[in-house]
Amino acid sequence: MSNRSLDDLNAGDVFRSYGRTVTETDIVLFTSLAGLKLPIFINEEFAKKHTDYGGRICPGLLTAALAAGMMEEILGPATIAALELTDFKFTVPVRPGDTLRAEITVEGKKNLSDGKRGIMQGRVRVFNQREQQVFEFSEKLMMRRGRVDDLV
Repeated sequence: MSNRSLDDLNAGDVFRSYGRTVTETDIVLFTSLAGLKLPIFINEEFAKKHTDYGGRICPGLLTAALAAGMMEEILGPATIAALELTDFKFTVPVRPGDTLRAEITVEGKKNLSDGKRGIMQGRVRVFNQREQQVFEFSEKLMMRRGRVDDLV
């Protein structure tokens, strides 16, 4: 996990995550937990016959949750809270077996008056193993400033 604080980030910085393969188990557990019952997520035969995807796809919110985990690895324990997650765009369906990675671009930052925290604005893009962008969104995160070594 990263030990970056807000002070270590600058506009234009780009960080890339590890890869993560979306499994059948991920989709089953997520749809069960969220109570999702759309056939495109849970019924392979329906999805093969009645969609252009050739089978089931991953729920977009599962893709978003996986991106959140990848962001945590990049930004680490200096992240205090997500203040805004906006402009979700799902551009290519994610299928079981796809391997995803996230890319975070820092678009700006500002310090808060207490001198201990600040706000980072960024853009997150998620790509599959074919380098197709499958998802993107904007974020505003509250982050700690200064040393974060004692947080890990």
